[in-house]
Amino acid sequence: MLSKADDYPIHQTPDPIAFSGTDRNFYDRYFFNGYTSDGKVFFAAALGVYPHLNIMDAGFAVRIGDRQYNLHASRHLHMERMDTQVGPIRVEVVEPLKTLRIVVDDNEHGIAADITITGRHAPIEEPRTTRRNGPRIVQDITRMTQLGRWSGWIRAGGHTVTLDEATTPGTRDRSWGVRHVGMRDPQVPVVAQEFQVWWVWLPAHLEDRVIHFFVNEDGDGKVWNLGFAMVGDGGVVEHLHNATMELDFAPGTRFPAKAVIAAQDAAGGTYRIEATPHARFFLSGIGYMNPDWSHGLNKGPLAVGYDEIESNAQAPHGSRFEHPQAFADIAMTTPDGTVIKGHGCFESIVIGRHAPSGFTSMFDVP
Repeated sequence: MLSKADDYPIHQTPDPIAFSGTDRNFYDRYFFNGYTSDGKVFFAAALGVYPHLNIMDAGFAVRIGDRQYNLHASRHLHMERMDTQVGPIRVEVVEPLKTLRIVVDDNEHGIAADITITGRHAPIEEPRTTRRNGPRIVQDITRMTQLGRWSGWIRAGGHTVTLDEATTPGTRDRSWGVRHVGMRDPQVPVVAQEFQVWWVWLPAHLEDRVIHFFVNEDGDGKVWNLGFAMVGDGGVVEHLHNATMELDFAPGTRFPAKAVIAAQDAAGGTYRIEATPHARFFLSGIGYMNPDWSHGLNKGPLAVGYDEIESNAQAPHGSRFEHPQAFADIAMTTPDGTVIKGHGCFESIVIGRHAPSGFTSMFDVP
């Protein structure tokens, strides 16, 4: 099966590009987010390709004030990965590794957009992440992350928002590899792994640099995936070491209310980052942990859906609300005592047991 991509010198195996190894959970995804510097608007988009499921899906969502507007789309892929449009949503690569555009065509749900992100630095390649559940691969992925600035416009809920690069920072990433997509496997591995997720992701724009921190821990608090990169406006990537994080949670929830992250540079100097998350944005709006629009589900030849979330309401436990991002104030103290301020995106998933935090079951709270 030949496709448009086969005319580009990008093959990794003797197969045509339409075939991607043998694991049915292989995926290839774009992710984007952005926010106004006052925190009143937060938006995100995703487009995913699942070659072995023969499906492509996408989502675009925006929170304006206290309401989040969510547009979902899914279609059959027909083994053609170069057509990156799903219903009204499309992603365009304007300049590889630097500038991308998202267009949401006018539709019956009143949500539309034409926005462009331009990278502030070259993408950061994260180390390949591999994790198993007994003999079975649960995660085997590569990700690159790039912080940038947005321009364009978004329309939703009767509002039109104009984005200006000076006041609309954000982040994009590209990840590909193997992790669960589509329907669950009915036969779990023998001696199944404990279901537990502890994940924090913090890309942030500061006055003269960007930072990118992420961490996964198991139920005992053992770190199995960790990174902290800092990129100055000169473009040089510096990886910090020995990173630690302390989290305080909003009362009665598993939503972080404050984080303090510390790490060291190559000379042993300590950087201290304080992050204070504010209004939440729920990633179920673009498919993450959404039972109706989960990534890779077969919704038919073409399906488009829409819903809204009252984002300032107390979120009940459930898959739609366990995976938020939040606009966050950032203050970083450098080794010489200088304090540099900025804003970022604070993403978290805290599900199941985490002994250092005192969580003992799936959803218990302090």
